[in-house]
Amino acid sequence: MRVMVLGAGGMLGHDLVATAPPDVTLFPFSRTQLDITQHDAVAATLGDVRPEVVINAAGYTAVDRAESESQEAVRVNGAAVGGLGRMARQTGARLIHFSSDYVFDGQATEPYSEESLRHPINAYGTSKLAGETVLQASGAQYLIVRTQWLFGVHGKSFPRTMWERARAGRATQVVRDQTGRPTYAPDLAAAVWTLIRKSACGVMHVANQGEATWFDVAAHVFARAGRPDLLTPCATADYPTRARRPRYSVLDTARAEGVLGGPLPKWEDAVERFLSSPL
Repeated sequence: MRVMVLGAGGMLGHDLVATAPPDVTLFPFSRTQLDITQHDAVAATLGDVRPEVVINAAGYTAVDRAESESQEAVRVNGAAVGGLGRMARQTGARLIHFSSDYVFDGQATEPYSEESLRHPINAYGTSKLAGETVLQASGAQYLIVRTQWLFGVHGKSFPRTMWERARAGRATQVVRDQTGRPTYAPDLAAAVWTLIRKSACGVMHVANQGEATWFDVAAHVFARAGRPDLLTPCATADYPTRARRPRYSVLDTARAEGVLGGPLPKWEDAVERFLSSPL
């Protein structure tokens, strides 16, 4: 199987490349090698590579900055994705694309299913919704994987920041009134390869098992560093950010688990593996 990976230099892209099955012929491209907003260059590369599957792990991910760069966020997360979809349709490739829990408003009291009403409350979420919409209208064969609270060894992430603060002995406040499902990039990548092999399509939610608040994650990390005394909880109102965050954006992963044959590992286990890796 010939697979082209866009955004291969990013956190998730790196792990998708690292976990690729041995029978896959991989064509990875970082943003500097191939920018998904450069339509002609992408089209030419698709024509050269002729992949059966295109994985789009590229995206605009600066949630707070998107509030002042909403057009750029939509250009990358929306318009470019629509272009990829149309090119995939023309070449007969299947397109795997990643979206976010931020397409939801966080007002729910139970996990969001794939069919739940999408109603983003920040510019980043709006740009991700735009990408979903144009891809679904493109006529391409697609799989949209919604995930959340992604962390990994490559690049910046919340657990890494907490680890660095704990090791540096810095007192830290973390919100405990936002709830989601922390997701480890290597676990997500491995699941995506299984979904590709099983020809999954449509929309699927994929995240590590178990709910947590940001404070829960931080507490796990600070305890591992032997400095739980440095950590105190606070409310979202005490820690204002430019972009509003969903209060409860837990994803229901039952559909993906049915295809995968079970859930991903628990988030606590994932954080332990992350902290045991070279940071």
